[in-house]
Amino acid sequence: MTNEEIKTKEKQLLMMVGDFTRDNIDEEYTELCCNLVKKLGRKHDVPFKRGRLEIWASAVVYAIGQINFLFDKSFEPYLTPDDICNYFNTKKSTVSSKAKTIRDILKLEYYDEEFSTQKMVGNNPFNNFVMTEEGIIVPTSMLFEEKSFLDLLEEQIGLDKEIIKETLVEAFIEKKENTDEKEVENFIKVLTSPIPEEDDDTLQAISSVLDDLVPIADEEDDIEFFEDYVIDEDNPLETIEDYQRAIDLFRSTKGEEYFEEHKGYFWGMLETRPFMMHLLEQSMLLWDAGQKDRAVSQLQYLLELNPNDNQGVRYILMSRLLELDRLDEAQELFDFYDEEYSADWLFSKLFLSIKNNEDKDIIYKLYEEAVEENEFIVPFLVGKKKIPNVLPSYYSPGDEDEAIIYVDLAQRAWKKNKKAIKMLKKFNK
Repeated sequence: MTNEEIKTKEKQLLMMVGDFTRDNIDEEYTELCCNLVKKLGRKHDVPFKRGRLEIWASAVVYAIGQINFLFDKSFEPYLTPDDICNYFNTKKSTVSSKAKTIRDILKLEYYDEEFSTQKMVGNNPFNNFVMTEEGIIVPTSMLFEEKSFLDLLEEQIGLDKEIIKETLVEAFIEKKENTDEKEVENFIKVLTSPIPEEDDDTLQAISSVLDDLVPIADEEDDIEFFEDYVIDEDNPLETIEDYQRAIDLFRSTKGEEYFEEHKGYFWGMLETRPFMMHLLEQSMLLWDAGQKDRAVSQLQYLLELNPNDNQGVRYILMSRLLELDRLDEAQELFDFYDEEYSADWLFSKLFLSIKNNEDKDIIYKLYEEAVEENEFIVPFLVGKKKIPNVLPSYYSPGDEDEAIIYVDLAQRAWKKNKKAIKMLKKFNK
C-alpha cells in the first residue's frame, strides 16, 4: 500500500472517530482519539492499513475509553462498549482484541501522560510522589512538608509520638549525668521542631540516644520488617504460614485506616505491590491445600482492594467459582467486568451458560464468539492436544500460548462436567 493510500485511510479514520466522539462523548475525547490515530499513522508498519476501518475506529475509541474509565458508571462521561460497537456495526470481541493491540503498540496504561483526560491526570495517585536525585520515589510530603523527628518516628514505628517522646526523654535523662530541667526542655524542643537540614551536632545527639535505646539487632534478635518478606526470586516464600507472617506484618505496620483510605486503587501505590503479590500467591497455596473457600475469599478481597485488577485476579477467581459451582457469584463477576471480552472470559461465559442449562442456540452463539477469539482452546479441553509441562511465560491474544495458560487454570472444572465436554466435541466436529 502506498503512502498516499495510507494517508487517505488515516483521513477517513479521523473523520469516523471524530464524528462519533463529538456526537456521543465530548471534544476532549475527539482530540485524544484523533491524536492516537495520527500516532498510529506515524508507525513504520501502520496497523490500520489492513482490515476494516470501522473495526479500527471502534478500537481507537475503545482503547482511549479503557484507560480513562469510560465504561465505568461512576465516571463522567460514561458509555458502554455496546454503544461504540453498535454505532460502527462491529463485534465486541473483535474490537476488544484490536483495542488491546493498540494499547500494546503504544504501551497505553492508566494515567498515560499523552492520552489521559484532564480529569484522569488530576486523579493520578502518582501526582503525590516524586523521584529524588538518588532515584528513590517518595511522597512529596516527605520533601516539602516540614516534619519533626517525632513525626518521622511515628510514621515509621506506628506508635503515638507522645509515647515515643516520653521514652526518648527517659533515655536521654538516664544517659546524661546530672541532667537539669533546661537540658531536658532543649532536648524536647529538638525532638518536636522541624529537622534542621545541616545541624550535624543535633542529629548526632539524637542518633546517640537512639543507639542506646534501640541497639542494632544481632543474629539472635527476632525483629521482623516487611522488607524481609518482599518478593525475592532467590529466597521465595514457600508456605501458607510464611505468607501469613508477611501479610500480618504489613497490615499491623500500616493499620486498618490505611486499608480503608486506599481501598479501590491499592495497586497504584508502589509500596502495596509486594503485599498484593503475597495475597495472590498465598491464595494459590490455599487452593492447592484444599482450603478452597478461604482461597476464593482472598481473591475477592484482592479485587476489593484493586478493582482495576492489574494482577489478573478475576480470571483465576472466575475459574475457581465455576469449579465450585458458585454460579451466582460467577455471574456477578461477569456483570462487574462486563467490558471484558478476552478468550479467557468468553470461554468462562460459555461454560457458565452450559452449567445454567441455557438454550442451545445461546450456547452455540457463545461458543462461536469464544472460538473466534481463540481457536486453540477447544482441542486442549477435549483432549485432542495436551498442554506442555512447562507453561509459557507470556502470550499474545488468540495464540496457542494463551490457550495453554487458560486451559491449565480451567481444565479441572471443564473436565468434571461431562455435558460441557460432550457439547464442545459436538460443536468442534
